[in-house]
Amino acid sequence: MEIAELRTGEEDAWDSYVYESDASTFYHQIGWRNVVEKTYGHKPRYLVAREGDAIVGVLPMFLMESRVFGRKLVSVPFAPYGGVCADDAGVGRALVEEGVGVARDEGVDYFEIRGLSDDERYGGGFVTNDTYFTLVMGLVRDPELVWQRFNRKVRNATRKAMKSGLEVVTGADYLMDLYRIYARNMRDLGAPVHAHSFYANLQEEFPEQTQIAVVRCDGRVIAGIFLLYFRDTVISGWASSDKSYQRFNPNNLLYWAVIKDSCEGGYEYFDFGRSIADSGTYRFKKPWGAEVAQLCYQYYLNKGKKMPDTSQISPKRKMFAEVWRRMPVSLAERVGPRLRRSFP
Repeated sequence: MEIAELRTGEEDAWDSYVYESDASTFYHQIGWRNVVEKTYGHKPRYLVAREGDAIVGVLPMFLMESRVFGRKLVSVPFAPYGGVCADDAGVGRALVEEGVGVARDEGVDYFEIRGLSDDERYGGGFVTNDTYFTLVMGLVRDPELVWQRFNRKVRNATRKAMKSGLEVVTGADYLMDLYRIYARNMRDLGAPVHAHSFYANLQEEFPEQTQIAVVRCDGRVIAGIFLLYFRDTVISGWASSDKSYQRFNPNNLLYWAVIKDSCEGGYEYFDFGRSIADSGTYRFKKPWGAEVAQLCYQYYLNKGKKMPDTSQISPKRKMFAEVWRRMPVSLAERVGPRLRRSFP
């Protein structure tokens, strides 16, 4: 078996392997590399394992450099999961070992692998962070059968939203409407927001695999969701709503409309996205009948002395959030992306 970095002109072969592999995700696609590199300028280090002419595994990584936050190698940044995509565990371990070699050569503080499966634990110098979970719901063609899985509180809140005169519409042109709401809420949470260009680049790179759905009240957008589509799965990438309309339960109407459409479209899974256990988003998602899956984030500490904790519940992030919440929204929108590029 030979492992080497992806060469120019091999992108189609990479994507063909990713699309056929049972271990792949949306974030393994070459398009994700293009979006991250174009938006934030991080250097991709994409490893390919081959046996003869056949690809048997891939490992996408990015070298992230910052004068303030140091150097790190991440698979993959700005995504809830990524890591190894390989035919078997042996190929996966070989790719990880090669990744460790890249981390050493680059002199990074740490090498982070964001695994989707709790089974992907590598040992050998890696430490594990079990902070994050994703919540995934199985779908069937008949959305009414899925509706019955929601708990009573979710169904009642959704019915109330249906009677509130709200409407759900879709379209790529609603990006700015969603971004305005999302940017304000991220400021209120005390977290720097992604650049608007990050989402615009996603739309440009994945025109057939992205969609925006929004809720309107008297023509005004009050909630929205940025969806990602990969094979049989619909992923809630980013979602946000105007707090002043919370009494109408727009999020319930929005998610029900998207889930219903996903069922009727023949998709088999709806991924509600990453959450921290018992957080507000976790408590919102779980009553919809989704199953909780542990995400396995592992770190090879190259120069770093302890496992980094960049989650919103870490003491440093809490201190940062207190300061960030006091910032005017317009300033947070301008400054936020410069910091966000360094938070994987």
